[in-house]
Amino acid sequence: MKRILLAIDGMTADQKVFRYAVALCKRIRMELNIFQIIPPASFLAYKETIKKKGLMARKFMEGTMVAATYAEAGEPEIALDIMERISKKSKRLLQASEKAGVHCHFSMKSGIPEKEIVDYVKNHRDVVLTIYDWTDTNVRKATGISGNKNVLTKIKNDLSVPLVTVQK
Repeated sequence: MKRILLAIDGMTADQKVFRYAVALCKRIRMELNIFQIIPPASFLAYKETIKKKGLMARKFMEGTMVAATYAEAGEPEIALDIMERISKKSKRLLQASEKAGVHCHFSMKSGIPEKEIVDYVKNHRDVVLTIYDWTDTNVRKATGISGNKNVLTKIKNDLSVPLVTVQK
């Protein structure tokens, strides 16, 4: 079955973008793949937020690159908390799409969005359209993530399928 890819480059999906993706999938009878890319610089900002709030990890989720990245960097409690929060949010997304009648798959990776999105589409030939929920310029500057609209141009030029962005 053909699928639409919703690529998210941050900790949470924008609800407007998510609803657009689900509605489009429902209208044209396609499945939705949600691919969350966590840029390494976002982890640093998130780590500071966790420290300020004093949050502790409660659950370990094995087999994810995000947890492995932090665990290898000597920050296992950060990895656990990130995975717990993302797991809860991804379950809500999956439930919302299923409620709308759209079958949905979720995957996640740490990396540079402009590379990871293109690689994902190359490795998943059933993707016919990519919707990109990209982090805005102010967040990119605050977290040290490079680029802005240049990222969109690079992704668009390197993708083998159409790229859609939703104005927020």
